[in-house]
Amino acid sequence: MKRSIARIALVVAAGAMTALVSALPAAATNQTGCGDRTDFVKVWYDGGGRTACYANAGVIAPQLPGVTRITSGNNNIEMILGDRTRTMSKWSSIVDVEGLNHTLYILQIR
Repeated sequence: MKRSIARIALVVAAGAMTALVSALPAAATNQTGCGDRTDFVKVWYDGGGRTACYANAGVIAPQLPGVTRITSGNNNIEMILGDRTRTMSKWSSIVDVEGLNHTLYILQIR
């Protein structure tokens, strides 16, 4: 009896996990070359020495250290930068004028 209850619980848990995973949105955000385009999300990191650009709606965990500037391009974005969640609307920019050099942990393009 205990064994069949355990099996039923396992089947129910597996079904719940399958439903949860299929209900989550696909992470289609990808890193792309910046080129001359200004409509991508652009991140200056490693103290401003390097850049990375991102396109398409979704979520990505770039783990970029030493972020000094972010521009949103033609995107509404939400991110975890350092220990704060920040939101930016289209065509906006933030600059680290205090030299905090936070890490960009999560980026969501909406």
